[in-house]
Parts: sequence; structure tokens; C-alpha cells
Amino acid sequence: MVDTSNSQAQDTDIRFAIDIGSTVIKVAHIGNGDRLVAQDFYSRDFKVGIAKQVESLIDHVSAAGNDDNVLICSSANGGLRVGIICLTKHFSGATLRNEVQSAGANPIFVKTFDEDGGDPVFVDILLVGGGIDCEDAAPLENRLRCFKAEGYSFGALLYSGNRYLADIFTGLFPSASVIANPLANALGSRTGSVFEAVRRAYLDDLVHKEGVSELRNNLCRSIRPTPEIVNRGFQRALINRSSIQIAGACILMDVGGATTDFHYTVEIIRDDSENRPSAGSSIARYVFTDLGIVASRDSTLMQIRSHPRLYDFLTRVCNEDVREVYRSLREGEYSPSPQFLSYSCFFLGLDRFAQGRGPGLPVADLDKVAQIILTGGAAQGLDENVLERILDLFLTEGSGNPVILIDRNYQVWVDGITWLGRAPV
Repeated sequence: MVDTSNSQAQDTDIRFAIDIGSTVIKVAHIGNGDRLVAQDFYSRDFKVGIAKQVESLIDHVSAAGNDDNVLICSSANGGLRVGIICLTKHFSGATLRNEVQSAGANPIFVKTFDEDGGDPVFVDILLVGGGIDCEDAAPLENRLRCFKAEGYSFGALLYSGNRYLADIFTGLFPSASVIANPLANALGSRTGSVFEAVRRAYLDDLVHKEGVSELRNNLCRSIRPTPEIVNRGFQRALINRSSIQIAGACILMDVGGATTDFHYTVEIIRDDSENRPSAGSSIARYVFTDLGIVASRDSTLMQIRSHPRLYDFLTRVCNEDVREVYRSLREGEYSPSPQFLSYSCFFLGLDRFAQGRGPGLPVADLDKVAQIILTGGAAQGLDENVLERILDLFLTEGSGNPVILIDRNYQVWVDGITWLGRAPV
């Protein structure tokens, strides 16, 4: 147990927050004013099953098993996979991607109709959209009529574009579902129909695949995606309603077993970046689905092994003989620690962000970053001094040193799961 209690404080009403991860279940005891009192960590018991284990933990910590005092989120499946086909990446693509990510899902690709050539990678949802709601929409109509869904591998097909063309789309693809166009009558960004549809699909996927459906009904109905919770915690800190202090442009990194998530303030995006966050947003999220220390271990290791700046990276990270580690990595003989993999996720994520190397990923100017916060289980054993040395590889000389903070109490998660408000994005 991690005890963060203050002997001067008297907490009369304790609530409990539970995060169901792929390998660990986290239980936070939350006191007055959303204050973190203590935390417990439990390894997943796959023999018992997720429902029985979580219910047992609740009955143990909550008086008389009072489910009303319990908040639950989960990332156990690693997130829903979504493919996006749009009219333009700058407007409809950015808006759809932002809503998908805010709902906790992972955009696997973002393509325009002009780039439409199919994709063999399976996605849970193929989301098609574009244009504002207007009757005169011949360019989009022509693109929709030429669209070939059979070139993609997906579980469900959703249309979220110009509403006047919805009947045409469902006529072409009878199995498709229609949700409201997030652009509506203006090229602006509003969290709405796509966010809710993807969030419901995320939870349905989680419930059916992980056995969460076996939880008591009132618990099952209240579960939420962990990435959404972390994003809300980041928003809360940005408006100074958190014990985490953020001053200036910031990146929050959530390093996990399957993915590495970047939540960031949009002012760090370069003016000449082809991809941009949706118009009107102050924060955005990007998911590196191939960077992680457990499920994505092999992918992370392959990328760091073949990176052209591997030697520079190793000089910042290793206490061992750098030349020997370099050799064994290149030859596939090195057995990395979880800590080494976490540093690799940090390095590879920053490198790709600085170059915009990823589907729909903007190009960041890292010299503008004032603060970097790391959270998640994989970040707990990292050293701020080592992270600073890695970060220095991406900064212009004389640009200043961003403050690095490791969220060792999972305060971002606590802030997100307890917050009832909503910040403008």
C-alpha cells in the first residue's frame, strides 16, 4: 500500500477508485476534496477472473460493499482500434481523430478519400466522415459513391459526415450505422456524437472481452475508459483545479504495457505542420499503439534496436559498457529491463512527435515545451535525471530545459476519475 495520508486531515466520507489494467488492479482511497489518502496495488488473478477479483476488492475496502462509493475505469483491452476515412485531414479528419482519442480509443490510420486504397490491418470500427451539413455536396457525394469498404478489415462501419448524404451511404452499405456529423454547420470542434458512439463501443468491447459483464450491474454500468480518465485529469490540471501545477506548454505521457499516450497542449505544434489538432481545441491526444513495455515489448525493442541514434540514446541511459550493449542490441542478444523499455518509449515517442511520423500525428516543436509529466505504471521506476539527458537530444542549444515531473501517486488518474466538471478543449 502507498499511504499519502495527512495526519491533520479528517476524512469523513471515503470513496474508492479502481483502475483495471492488463496486469495490475489499482485501488485508490479518496477523501474530502478529492484528496488521495492511500493506494493499493494487486496483480491480476486470471484464475479467479476479473469480475470476482474486483468485487472481492470492493467488498474488502468499501463498508458493507457500498457500490455507490466506487468509481471504476479500465484499459485492460489496450483500447478500441479505429480507422478513419475523411474528406480532409485538416478539418474533418482532425475532428474525428480528436473525438476518437478523447473517448479512449486508438486511431490506427487517418486517410482521405483521395488516398483510399484499402488497408489490411483490422480495426474494430471504420469511421467515414467529412463536410459540413449542406445539401449541395457533390464533391463528397462523388467520393462516397466511389468508396470501397471491402478493401478494409473492420468489425463495424460508421458514417459521421454530411447528414444530407447519410441515406446515400447506407444505401451503398446497408450494414453501416449513422451518427451525427461533429462539424454540423461549421468547421468547428465539439465533443458529441462520435465521442459517445466510440466510448460506448469501447466499453462494449471491454465488457465482452474481459468478462466485466459479470460484475454486479451497477458496477458494470459505471465503468469508463482509462485513457478518457487520464485526459480529464490533464484538463483539470490545466485549469488549476489539481494539486499538479502546470505552467506553460505541456506534454503528459502515459507509458503503459500496450501503448504510450501523449496528451499535449496544442501550442507546441509547428505552424507548418500538415496534420493539426481539430480547430478550436486547446489540448489533444495521440496514441502510439506500437510502443509499450509488455504487449508491445517486441515492437518497442525492434524500433530502438534499429534506430539511427541508438548509440546516442544508450550513452544517456546505460550504466553498463555502452559499446557492448550497443552490439548485443544490434545483434538481438540483449534482454532489456522494463525500465530500459520505458526509457525507449519516452525516446521513440518524442522522436516521432518531433518529426510527425505517425498516422495523423502533427509535428511538434519540442523547444516550446515547458513541462513534461510522466504517468502510468511503466513510468514509476524512471529517473528524472536520465529523462532530462534523453530529452536533451531533441532540444536546440540554449532553448531551455523543460521541467520533468513523474506522477508517482497517479494523481492525474485520481483527478480525472473524481472530476465532475469539464474543461473546454
